[in-house]
Amino acid sequence: MKRIAIALLFTLLASVYMFSQNHKIGAELSEIRKNKNHLDLDIKNIFSGLGNATLLYKRSYQSGDLIDVNSIRLLRLSARIDNQITFTDDPTRKPNDTAFVFFHPSDIIDFQIGLGFERQKMNKHFVHYFGVDGILNFFKSDDDFLNAYFSGVANNSTRTTDRFLKVIRTGINPFFGVKYYFTPRISIGIETGISLLYFNQTIREVELEEKLVNGRLEVSFVEGDPVKSNGIQTRFNNLRFLTVGYTF
Repeated sequence: MKRIAIALLFTLLASVYMFSQNHKIGAELSEIRKNKNHLDLDIKNIFSGLGNATLLYKRSYQSGDLIDVNSIRLLRLSARIDNQITFTDDPTRKPNDTAFVFFHPSDIIDFQIGLGFERQKMNKHFVHYFGVDGILNFFKSDDDFLNAYFSGVANNSTRTTDRFLKVIRTGINPFFGVKYYFTPRISIGIETGISLLYFNQTIREVELEEKLVNGRLEVSFVEGDPVKSNGIQTRFNNLRFLTVGYTF
């Protein structure tokens, strides 16, 4: 579905460009700059849920006394949140005596916020823009493994029941993109960029421990020591945002 949305956007942009060669359509930069506030919704992941979409708020500003009539400068704030919290008890932590396989959905917290600046320039009927964002991302998950018990004996090849993962990423994201304004208020856009992020990661695993006590096999859960790592992550964001925008 995402590929269909991208194909439709490119088709629409191409149609607008061909039509605009002989017709006066769209909005001029002088009309757009009258609206100080810009609100963009990333619809790239719209088919996997609005909770995974990024919302961008932009506010135009003026630097100095002179007005650059050929461009618009904006400060921008972006935010995305994608959480999943399970309220049921975790069956993989109980010494069940059954031949069934248990599974507990992961608890996930995925939050990202960005702050940066953007500059827009008009080229014929399209607005080209570029800038850089500072990014902070926090990700945490409780990734449960499948576990089976047969006559009181745990069958788990990994010998773990849970893996707790926490990752913090921070860095910069230079970007550039293209927007088309149907009116001074309504626009569509596409954005790409490069990420350069520092990450700090912590993993903790809960293992199964089996002991014979008075001739009986007892299973307990032991939390291992955290494993920490850090480094630099670079990524080319071929399609960072696919936006529908509104200015006011």
